[in-house]
Formats: sequence, C-alpha cells, structure tokens
Amino acid sequence: MKHRWKKIAVSCLMVLALVATVGLGCGDDEEEGVTIVIGLITDVTGPAGVPCQPYGWAVEDMARYINENDPIPGVTLKVVTYDGRYDPARDIPGYDWVRGKGASIIWTPLPPTAATLQPFAEADKCPVVIQTASEASLTPPSWTFAWSPPPNRMIKPLLKHIGEQWTGDLPIEVASVGWADPYQNDVIAGMEEYCAIDDDFEFVGGFTTPFGTMTWSGEIGKTKDCDYISLPTTGLALPTFASQARDAGYGGEFMCTDAIGGSIQFLTDKTGWDAIDGMLTIWGTMFWVEDIEPIERAKWCLENYRPDEYENQIAEGSGYSCVYASGGLWFEIIRQAVEEVGAENFDGQAFYDVAVNFSTTDLDGYPEVGYADGTRWGLKHVAIYEWSAAVENLVRVGDWLPLLEE
Repeated sequence: MKHRWKKIAVSCLMVLALVATVGLGCGDDEEEGVTIVIGLITDVTGPAGVPCQPYGWAVEDMARYINENDPIPGVTLKVVTYDGRYDPARDIPGYDWVRGKGASIIWTPLPPTAATLQPFAEADKCPVVIQTASEASLTPPSWTFAWSPPPNRMIKPLLKHIGEQWTGDLPIEVASVGWADPYQNDVIAGMEEYCAIDDDFEFVGGFTTPFGTMTWSGEIGKTKDCDYISLPTTGLALPTFASQARDAGYGGEFMCTDAIGGSIQFLTDKTGWDAIDGMLTIWGTMFWVEDIEPIERAKWCLENYRPDEYENQIAEGSGYSCVYASGGLWFEIIRQAVEEVGAENFDGQAFYDVAVNFSTTDLDGYPEVGYADGTRWGLKHVAIYEWSAAVENLVRVGDWLPLLEE
C-alpha cells in the first residue's frame, strides 16, 4: 500500500492523456463486475456544511481514483450522498435512504450521526466509518470504526504537552465551550479527567449551549480568566465564540481538537490570524504542510478532478485532505475483504471480519494503524500543530505522541 500510490501518481498523467485520445478509462477493458456502494451521510447545506462538503468531495474523488487507476479486481466503487444537514432527525431517514440505494458501508464525518446509527448498524451488520467518533459510539467495540481516537482520549496528550511547556503561574486554568453534542461532551470529559489527576491544572468547567447558539457573553464571562479555552468544534460555534472572546478582552490561549481542521479559513476570516496565533491543535490527520503520500494523493485528486477548488481547499483546511489518510485504511480493508471472500460475496460482514484483525505500517507518514488491538479507533498516536500568524499556517510541533494510558 505504501508505494502503490507513488507509482500510480507518476504514471497517471500519461494514462489521462491516453484516455483523452482513445476515450477509454483506466480499467475499462475489465468486466464491469460488482458495484460496492458506500453511503455517505454528511452535511452539505447545514451549519457544518463548510468543512463537510469538501469531505464528501474527497470520498467521491478517492473512490473515483481507485476505480480509474488502482481498481479493486472485479469491483466498481460507487458513492451515494445524503444531506443530513447536521440535523439528528435526518440521521435515520438518511440511513434508510443510502441502504435503499444498496450501501453496504456507511461513511460519515458527523459524530452525532455515528452515535445515532450505532444500534442500526449492528443489527444490519452495516459498518459505519467516521473520522472521529464519540467514546459512546466506539465502546464497547461496535460496528463503528473511527480513524482518530475519541476526543476525550485525544485531548489528554495535548494537556500533558501544555503542562510540560508551561512557565507561568500554577495551576493552569482551562475550560471548554461549545454546542451540546456527544463530541463536545467527550472533550469536556477528557479535560475533566486529566485535570483530576494532574495538580498543575484546574478545570474551570465545560460550558455547553443549545445547538445553534451564536451569542456567547455568558460563557465568555465564565472563562475570561482561563489560561486556555478549548474552542467549539462545530460550524458557526467556532468563529463566533473565538471572535467574541477576543473582542471581550480574553487574553489567554486557545486550544482545540482536529474536528475544526476543515474550518481554518472559516475561522481566520472571522477572527484574523493574530487572534489565534499560538493556538494548539491535537491532530489525528497530518496537515497539508507534510510531504507524505496521502497528502500528495489529495493534491493530485484536487488538481485533476476539482481544479477550480485547488487553492481554496488547501486554504480552507483539512476537510478534503483528511480523507486520504483514513480512506487509505478503509479502502485497503475493502480491498483485502474482496480478496478474501470474492467481489460477489462482499458485504458489511466481510468488511467487519477483516477490519477487526487489520493493522498496517504501510500508510506513509503514520505509525501503525488498524483495529487488531481490539479498539475501534485506527490511529493510536496523535500530533500537535501550532497556528502561526507569522506564516499564516499550521506548524508541526514534535513527533507523534502516544495516547495516555487510561
């Protein structure tokens, strides 16, 4: 898997030239075979549409890339997309709709959706794959497979790093603010748990508001003296809180999880880079600045499939690029499952049977990923990036960090 993509990327322009000349796609001389349908439940027109729309594009583009350039023998990948609008009431209708279109795997970037669908996925033996899911969606081991660890586990190495670098007065006062959803609740739980075992920290509180809140004066008043505030992770909650906190005179630092990775331009257009200079993000997916194959692959697909979006998506953040790491894991599981049971026998059970025993070190730039250890998060390490106003970009801080033992 590690070297396959690089060889393909080198030769693919030649292949595209041939396609333009003779009117044939890569692999068109193969039998059509079996269509594996991936049901994408995302947010296209709702409050999380800014980062979620490019995520959906990337799922479609990666499936297209595989079909055209590195096909799974006997298989055509197809993505059907349902706009859930970040509305919990649409999760089950969305599930029924994509299942009705033949989906044997559900793909979503939305943690609340994964939580809602967990019992249906298990009953129907239909795996759900997601970038990051709440703890409740993943434990006990379920039919949901995440790329990144749950946020309550991710936030702890970030707090540990902050404590190791801190030179100010103790204790370090921290808080979390955001809309009330399973993901935000996990962030709060992780911070509270870590602060309970590290005397250098004081947890001021986790402050959640009803979904759709845009005015944060009460939450700003409760957190104005904090040294670090964990920012909201969802849609308009992110820029509205950050900008209002700075306007109200908040002089501490921000931190966040990688759930805001697809909203970089969305945030900086509202706040400016100076307002978030020095912010730390705990990351499960390496960023555009990294010279690794998944990033090269994402850039190639943008340039060739969506050239009008190339510069914009790199500026927007990791909403598009993150799929090429997680997808590198999940599409490889699909490929292996097809090899084991045959294309005509592939279903959700076949994906599950391979996934629970799968691990690899062949994903360029990443430590070992997979689910063979019994967890439902593929990545066991996290990285830290600092937001820099000087370069108006994110800068990697140190090497991969292991998750803290529970």
